[in-house]
This record gives sequence, C-alpha cells and structure tokens, in this order.
Amino acid sequence: MSSYGQLTTYARFAVGLRRYLREQATPELGREVIGRLLLERESNFLTLVRRAVYDNPVSPYRALLRMAGCEYGDLERLARTDGLDATLCRLRDAGVFITIDEFKCRQPIIRGSTTIHSEPRSFNNPFLLRSLTTGSSGSRSPGTKTTVNLDRSRYHALNYTLVFSAHGLTGTPTLLCMPILPSAAGLAMLLQSSKMRVPPRRWFSPVQSRTIKPALSKRLATLYVVYAGRLFGAAMPSPEYVSGEHTQQIVEALNAVLREGNGCIVYASPNLSVRICQGARAFGRSLTGATFIAGGEPLTVAKRKEIESVGARVIGQYAFAECGIVGFGCAGETHAADDTHLIRSSLAVIQRRRETPFGGGSVDAFLFTSLLDKTPKILLNAESGDYGSIETRMCGCELGTLGFVQHLHTIRSFDKLTGEGMTFVGTDMVRIIEELLPTRFGGCSTDYQMVEAEDGKGQTRLYVLVSPAVGEVNDGEVVDCILSELRKGSDTNRMMAEVWRQGGTLQVLRQQPRLTRGGKLLSLHVMKTPPV
Repeated sequence: MSSYGQLTTYARFAVGLRRYLREQATPELGREVIGRLLLERESNFLTLVRRAVYDNPVSPYRALLRMAGCEYGDLERLARTDGLDATLCRLRDAGVFITIDEFKCRQPIIRGSTTIHSEPRSFNNPFLLRSLTTGSSGSRSPGTKTTVNLDRSRYHALNYTLVFSAHGLTGTPTLLCMPILPSAAGLAMLLQSSKMRVPPRRWFSPVQSRTIKPALSKRLATLYVVYAGRLFGAAMPSPEYVSGEHTQQIVEALNAVLREGNGCIVYASPNLSVRICQGARAFGRSLTGATFIAGGEPLTVAKRKEIESVGARVIGQYAFAECGIVGFGCAGETHAADDTHLIRSSLAVIQRRRETPFGGGSVDAFLFTSLLDKTPKILLNAESGDYGSIETRMCGCELGTLGFVQHLHTIRSFDKLTGEGMTFVGTDMVRIIEELLPTRFGGCSTDYQMVEAEDGKGQTRLYVLVSPAVGEVNDGEVVDCILSELRKGSDTNRMMAEVWRQGGTLQVLRQQPRLTRGGKLLSLHVMKTPPV
C-alpha cells in the first residue's frame, strides 16, 4: 500500500474509532442485537452465501457447490425446508466441505476427478469495512497480515456483555495479559473492553518488540490505536513487557485491583493464567475475586484446578484466527472443564469423521460455517483443525436461555501443537523432527519424536524425545535448534517461538520414541500424561 493509501486508511479508521467508542456495549443492547440475530440464522446464512459465494467468482465454495449441483435456489429450498444444520450435513455428504490443509492452501481441493486450486485470499471476507490492516514480509514465507476491524469488535463486545452478565461480572475492572501485534488478540481485547467502558487497567505483554521484531506497520498500529483511543476518551493502557517466567509484577497489579473490592477480570491464555496463579501461591497471595478469561489453548481439568486453588475463577474461551471467537464458557451446568456455548448468532457447526494426520486415529472434526460477515475468512463447512463433542441442551444459565443451546467441550487440535496460547502447524514440526534434528544431531527420523502432554502443574509441555541410540547431545542445543527454525519467516513465528522459549514449553527427554496402541511410530504424539 502507498504512503497516501496508508494515511487514508488510518484517517478512516480514526473516524470509525471515534464513532465506535461513543456507543457503550451493554447487556441490554447485547440481548436486543444478539437475540434478533439468533432468530434470523437461516436468512442471514442465505444472504451471506449468495453475496460471498454465489456472487463471488473466485470463491472455492462456489466451485464446490456447482460440482455438487447445488444452485442458490436449491440451497434456499433446503435451508427453508430442512433447517440450517441438516442443510450443512447434506452439503458435507455431497463433498461441499474444506479440510484444514485445503483451507490453509497446503494442498488443492480434490473431489473425485475435480481439482479446485485456491490461494489464501480466495477465502477472505470481502465485506469487512472500517479495518486497520498491517502487513509484514517474511524471508521464507508470505507476509502475514493482521486486521483490526471495528464492526467485528463491536459484535464481540456485545457477546462479552452477555457472558459477563451470565457470570455476574458486568462492570468488573480488567487486566490484559496478551501479546502485542502481530498477535491481534491483545489489541482486539483492548478495543472490546473499551467498548464496554471497562478498558484494562494495565496491559502486560509476554513478548516485546525488540525480541520479535514486528513490522514497523504493526508497531505503529498498536501505538496509533492506544493514543487515538485516549484522544477519544478511552483510558487505554500502553503495553508493558513482562516475561512469562516472572509473574510477580502481574500478581501485584492484580492484587492492587482486587483490594478495591470489585473483583478483577484477567484476559490471558490458560498456561499464563496457571503461571500467574502459581506465582500468587509462591508469594503467599490469594486471588479470590479474580476471574480469568482463558483462550488460545485447551482449558483442561488440571489447569482449572490450578487456577481455582488460589481462590480465582476461570471462564474458557474458544477461538481461532480465521474465525475469531467461537464460544464462551458456560455459567450453568457443565459437562467438562472447557464446556463452551457456541456463538450461534454468527456460526453453525457440524462434524465430519476423518483420519488424523499425525495421531494415528480418527476424530470427529468440527466444520464451521459463517452466518454473518464478521469473520476474517468466509467459512462454509470449513475445518478449524479441532475436534471435540457437541451437545444441544439447556444448562440453566443466561446464555442458554437467550438461545445459545449448543455446547462444545473436550476441544482438542489434530493439526497443530499448542502451548502458552501459541500454535505451530504440525507439518512444520514434522519437518523439524524428521529432517532437521537428524541432520544436526545425528541418528535418523525415527530417533526423534515430539510429544504434547500436560505436566503435574497443569502446564502444557512439548517433550522432545531423543533416542539414547543417537549418543550424547546437549539438551539446550536441541531446544535452541528447534526454536531457531520456528523463528524463521514471519514476525508471528518469532513471537510464538519467543513465548515458548520464555515458558520453557520445550523439554528434552532421552527416551525411545513412543509407539501408539496400534504399534505406529508417529513424529508427533499426544499423551494424557508426560512421558517420564
């Protein structure tokens, strides 16, 4: 984008930000807006598919629908007659779905003798207005782009008002413990909290610019949003760097807010939430009155227990980059540690049985479909790389009463490795395990394995198993080799690798790689308990 074009974008965003901050997101407004959207799910779906798919010649979904012999009139009759979920199941069975590898453009879309070629922008949402988009160039990969969109932020802020109302947290002060750009989660949460008139008291980032070296446009975007927000009356904090290994500063800030007697909401990943609670215990502090909003990785039973052991509460949040927020933790009768209400006003979900690329089994993968023009990408039976359980039931909380009756739980990934709220695609790790490590340290591809498991303290760890047959290796050099490779390319990769380094997520064990129950040796393996 030219300098003039960038200036125009920033000016347009400023006008939108002023208008955005003028109106407060409240539970009453949330019930009105979200309640109406829940009643209009089928019609909103049809409108979006007509505009974003049938009227879009570059959409891969249009080619899939044509291949299945489904014109818009056919789709409309199905949705009106059979309902939305049944229609999506019919489409799935006719081959209208997108796997995670197809969605990421790691492979072409192949259905029978038909091959459909696509690129990442083929799935872009063309209707996101009032957006601030920043880009970067990578030496080994295409540039990464981060989009901050005010319309999407307003919608999610309204959802948050309903969640906080259900959990008795309306108006509660907040702290933000999320990374700076290129991760958009921190900036998005800053905007959404400000929309609810409870901007974070402080913003702690586990990464700093000089370490991850984000593109200049991303550094400027963060400062621009913060200072423009202040100009328009929102007390937005600037990000402060605090290493994930040293949480005392966060604990002290949290205790300072708690002493005011109004509680405190903390936005953080589950792993960082656990670290903060462990730090509080070490410092002899109670966190009674604190509530962690934890997303970015699975919220397990062990993590929930660690957080609750110091008097705090935790509300899970499920999201992924291409979609945004998918669901929020239930305030009623739950069936799992991560029991989550699907945000049915903007999404539909069904499942498809498929083999896992690295786990040696099969899972019921989630297929998500957009109902509104709020998601970064247009989704039509698109895999997220996750699987889990879906239930439709009443739970007794406000969210269920409003109409969020679909629950997702026991959510796990079959496509990526997750830790500290950061995720790396499994195929990248397979290359490192099977090619890079044997070349660097000796042995062959079957002498190394990456195992994801949760340790006894509720922390998600990635254990690098190195066969004793390899001979003597330096554990620190193995970790440095992996992190150095992961840092290559985009500033997003550098940020994620830095968070893993600080958290000690990677640990080397001199053990023989583990076999699955079926006797298979997989480069990537998930275990319930650590391999020690």
